[in-house]
Amino acid sequence: MSTDSLDVEKWIRFAQMDFDSAIALAEKFRPPIEVVSYLCQQSAEKILKAYTIANTNILIKTHILKDLLKVSIQYCSDFDKFKIICERLTPYITLARYPSNIDLTEQDMKQALKDARDVLEFTKSKLAKMGLGFADFQSQGISDNI
Repeated sequence: MSTDSLDVEKWIRFAQMDFDSAIALAEKFRPPIEVVSYLCQQSAEKILKAYTIANTNILIKTHILKDLLKVSIQYCSDFDKFKIICERLTPYITLARYPSNIDLTEQDMKQALKDARDVLEFTKSKLAKMGLGFADFQSQGISDNI
């Protein structure tokens, strides 16, 4: 495993980049709802991986958010409040990448954006208390138009 895969700062940066990309796409006239939702899942996944790496020095190779959440809860029980959010976001890993008979709505997208922001901001604050993260990694606000 390369040392880059254990670089917490890089995981934080990629999590933020995915979220910022989701916001930018969501503000388009006809937002690609599946892609925005996928990026929200990816943001949550990457920030939870940053947290687990920071605590274990191990990269857990999974897209299942509840698996990452279980490890996070071992180090901070406050993560428990994200169980439902992780259940909502996890399916977007496949719904956006493969044909499906499930149609996502604009409301699904808005919920995914809110969920991803909540996980991202909370986890970044926990990482900051550990001396990790950059001050310039602030999430863009979700406009009322979305």
